[in-house]
Amino acid sequence: MYELPKSVLPFAGRITDVDSHEMVPAQLWVEEFGETVRPWAEITMAAPIRPNGNNMNIPDYPGDVGEIDPDTAWTTKGSAAPAATDMNRRNDLMDTMAISRQLMFPSGVGLGGSILYGSAEGTARYKTFGEKTYSVALDLIKANNDWAVRVAKISDRFRPVTPIFGDTPEELIEMTKSLIDRGIRAVQIQAPRLPGGVSPASKKLDPFYAMLAEAKVPLTLHTTGLESLLFRTNDWGDAEEFQGYKMTEEGSLDPWTLSIFHLAPQNFIATLVTGGVFDRHPTLRVGVMEYTAHWIGPLARMLDLWRDNNQAILPKTFADGSEGRRLPMRPSEYISRNVRVSPFDFEPVGEYIEKFGLEDVYCFASDYPHVEGGKKPIDKFAASLEPLGHRVMEKFFVTNGELMLPD
Repeated sequence: MYELPKSVLPFAGRITDVDSHEMVPAQLWVEEFGETVRPWAEITMAAPIRPNGNNMNIPDYPGDVGEIDPDTAWTTKGSAAPAATDMNRRNDLMDTMAISRQLMFPSGVGLGGSILYGSAEGTARYKTFGEKTYSVALDLIKANNDWAVRVAKISDRFRPVTPIFGDTPEELIEMTKSLIDRGIRAVQIQAPRLPGGVSPASKKLDPFYAMLAEAKVPLTLHTTGLESLLFRTNDWGDAEEFQGYKMTEEGSLDPWTLSIFHLAPQNFIATLVTGGVFDRHPTLRVGVMEYTAHWIGPLARMLDLWRDNNQAILPKTFADGSEGRRLPMRPSEYISRNVRVSPFDFEPVGEYIEKFGLEDVYCFASDYPHVEGGKKPIDKFAASLEPLGHRVMEKFFVTNGELMLPD
């Protein structure tokens, strides 16, 4: 097992990881996901090989043969990392990393499908397959989700997260129900797009939220590199100063993108809270992964401010039968109860908690084996949280994540 910091040792084997990934290389996509993904695989394998750990074009890929070693488990990245491809090795990897359970998001096929599905008309990505781009995107997502259903049967400790979509609430419900019925225990929706074509606060989505809540299936928002869709145009970032930066599988690392990409999930969460979704569905679970965490505290404070001081609200009856001008609970209380957010390893999460509270919201995430997860993130998080003591550290590393990974 990895040599944990002394302050984290009491949580060994109990750590919950709310964001990891599969990283099957493009050379194996047809074999793993089926013939429908061949066009995407061929484009990926024809592209120049990028010199970074998230590259998924590995012509001489030897197989998932990397040693599961305590000294390298937290530092090896990409498709060559152990258990990135062979899910039968994943439990051994998690044991070595002292992790009990983890969510596992898609990379090449599922992420690629989500990107193509969400890309705005006229963008370079949308033109990838011409008029067939949309149908190819749906094929990729469906192939990914079928694969996820299969590997989910290997173990309940790692839980594949499946992208869901629908042009109407009914379509969204139908797809999600099928996945839940087939064993999927977490789903992902795109933060900048309207779910089912309606506001996240629309009561037309109440059957959708009720289904997720009853099944204890978390609804997750995970970066896809499409966050600028919130602005209805990409031209805000179309400037010389933002060119020439690294591109990852999940988007650009230019300064403009990094400064705004949290706005899509922030808007989504604010809509859920202010729209009374968590009032109507008190056991709904929503997770926000790989969008940074610096914004959730200020958002909660701002929503509390408006809730307490907005005199323009009309009286109404709430889900619990109470009547009033404001939600029965403060927005920060709904966020603490229903929302979980994972920070990057370079974020001072301890300072966030000291300043804004919300100690029940922040969760550990490894992002394994993506490079954005950093090296030895447990050590970095521990250093930030140690001044707050054992109780807060246990929440961050163990109990907060259990909302996303229930028994």
